[in-house]
Amino acid sequence: MTAKLSSSPSLQEALEGLFGTAMGQGASVISLPGGSRLFSTGDDSDHLYLLRSGRLGVFRHDEDHLELGLIGIIRPGEPVGEMSLIGGTAHTATVMALRDSDLLAIPRDDFMAAIDARPELMMALSRKMIQRAQPSTHTNTPNVFAFFSLSEKSIRPMVDRVAEQVRTLGYRVAVLDKTFHGTTPEAFTQIESEVDYVLHVAERHESHWRLLSSRQVDHVFFVADAEYRPDSDTEGEKSLLHRAPDLVLTYPAGVKKAHIPGRTLQWLNAMRPTRWFHVHPDDTTDAARLARIITGHSVGVVFSGGGARAFAQIGAIQALREAHIPFDFVCGSSMGAILIASLALQWPEAEIDSRMRNAFVDTSPLDDVVFPFISMTAGKKVDERLERHFGDVAIEDLPIPFFCVSSNLTTGVLKVHKTGLLRQALRASISLPGVMPPVVENNEVLVDGAVMRSFPATMMRNTHLGTVIGVDVTRARGLDPKTLVMPKNPAAWFARGEWRRGPPIISVMMRSATITTTADLAQSRAATDLLIIPEPAGVEIRDWKAYDLAVENGYQTTVDTLAQLDSSVTTLRKLGKSVHPNIPAFTPDDSYIGMTEAPPKKAKADPQPKVQKTKTGDAAKIPAPPARPAGKRP
Repeated sequence: MTAKLSSSPSLQEALEGLFGTAMGQGASVISLPGGSRLFSTGDDSDHLYLLRSGRLGVFRHDEDHLELGLIGIIRPGEPVGEMSLIGGTAHTATVMALRDSDLLAIPRDDFMAAIDARPELMMALSRKMIQRAQPSTHTNTPNVFAFFSLSEKSIRPMVDRVAEQVRTLGYRVAVLDKTFHGTTPEAFTQIESEVDYVLHVAERHESHWRLLSSRQVDHVFFVADAEYRPDSDTEGEKSLLHRAPDLVLTYPAGVKKAHIPGRTLQWLNAMRPTRWFHVHPDDTTDAARLARIITGHSVGVVFSGGGARAFAQIGAIQALREAHIPFDFVCGSSMGAILIASLALQWPEAEIDSRMRNAFVDTSPLDDVVFPFISMTAGKKVDERLERHFGDVAIEDLPIPFFCVSSNLTTGVLKVHKTGLLRQALRASISLPGVMPPVVENNEVLVDGAVMRSFPATMMRNTHLGTVIGVDVTRARGLDPKTLVMPKNPAAWFARGEWRRGPPIISVMMRSATITTTADLAQSRAATDLLIIPEPAGVEIRDWKAYDLAVENGYQTTVDTLAQLDSSVTTLRKLGKSVHPNIPAFTPDDSYIGMTEAPPKKAKADPQPKVQKTKTGDAAKIPAPPARPAGKRP
């Protein structure tokens, strides 16, 4: 059986064999210039195509991005449109030529007749379809990139540094410059077959080489000198491309990145990039980050919402830093947005600790209670603290690419904050309906991101090709019925200062606003490659004073999760590996289950110990850490 399969013709050989025969008399060869569409989503499937040279990209819209996203690469010798053709359905994706390409096109009727007459053709096609159904990353992602300069300063030295960092990761890489102008598509294909990655580089004045190169690459990075404004010729550069580029903004050595207010936004408005990066061209660290992004070794970190439970994410930051894990992209929702912003700002551990204590722990941020016309609190204390700690920083100027989400009650869709004032975006992302006043921006009402997306891991997965680390604290235990009990002595309740946490209705509104369905949360968790689920037992959603317990639990959970790895974090997605704790997305409060399941008489005679149990053990075994200097492990 094995010998018979090995002697079967390849799919390319089988399809090429039809050309010129009676069964393939309707077949033809078509040439597709780089940037042209072969077909679009929804088009009828009436041909089977075989790519002979060049490269095609498979694109699809998703709910989180307006532009087409690249989801796959088709290389020479591979079929195109076979699933829709056999299934008799319309195309489910858009296919475009990433560079000048030649294809063999076979009409549907000819192909169906060939299948009946030549069973080996269907066998070869079936093997290819099964192969494509497997999560193979390195054969399905871009590996040819271009760097095009938008300034008079040469970018070749920077590209050489990036190439060297790619080699450090263990890959073969070729750098092609203007001396390759005039190279044929077949010759480019041959070069690509001999290395793992190809980097094209074109200086600003090399217009002819740039035009040819733009039709031979999978993705383009424009490189601009951020000391200068974009000029009138800048927008014309983008017209060469068939999809949105990335933008690299460079700064002289010793000059702070994004130091000119508003300059980043000027470049974004001119180029409309998908992503942008602030870089010192001579900095090895920045070159290494670009190398990780190109090779799929980048790391994106996602933080969920969860009120005071989200303090566990501070411990996760500490543990990830101790493990020397790089952070290339970050995002968050609700309280997780604030904590991930501290990572985007590259604050040291001691600064994160002192700022978070000042903003949320020393005094309650939600005790400015007002008559509830719009919300239970005025939100002024939160506004003041966000301004104190985040100032006038713009999202687009952050050293690490960042976004957060809020829920748009005007349009009913998720709002993704990628530009604008950081503190305003954070204010929108934490505006729990009924607890804090909404944010009104551009005549749209924005509330807490957790209302629609508490854990935006799928969005992070669509942002880059590398590993996604998720720290999710949304596995609340439901709402404990004991929290709904009215205080027996309201005067004593006020005297003890418990009113500062808010009345029980606050917990009801916070839990109602941040609850998510099991299916939604499971889907988001599946989008991660490394999933960390701290369980700060006994920490309620508004229990700001439980800071130390939550931080310590997040640290220890992250350390324990990292210990399960048998390969580098940066290669998890590349290798198709993942670490996901076997913890359900949602469980009711354990004590409540105990009360409903235990027979009343037995519960009276033999009361159970007051220990909240979790999937990982008894919460009573995790004591609050002793006082310690900020940023130091006990």
